[in-house]
Amino acid sequence: MNMVELPDDGLDLELDGMPSVDGIGGWVRQVAYEVDERRVADLVLITAELVGNARRHAEGPRRVRLWRVDDRRVVRVEVEDRSPSLLPVLGRADNPSLGNGLVLVNRLSVHWGFARHEDRKVVWAEVPMG
Repeated sequence: MNMVELPDDGLDLELDGMPSVDGIGGWVRQVAYEVDERRVADLVLITAELVGNARRHAEGPRRVRLWRVDDRRVVRVEVEDRSPSLLPVLGRADNPSLGNGLVLVNRLSVHWGFARHEDRKVVWAEVPMG
């Protein structure tokens, strides 16, 4: 795993494999200090879901970024992969095997979405700090 420190209380990690929930929790706590513990738990779940989706459905290399957006009082998580044509699907009640992880992301975050680029996509979510 390759880590690059970001200037605004954040981190940027290249994902080699599937990190443990404890590992993800450590990343989140590094960035989300002074954030309500319930929100930290939300961020851990969201980050685990976005990383898991990228791992299961998309091509590597993959990256995860976490940082505080202090002027908006949110922590933002982004997961990047190299599959720009595989867009996120919120979930389908008629086919539970497709998963409902993004339903969870939708419920726990104040905003979420994706950005598609020519050679990659980024799925992101934001959680309030307080």
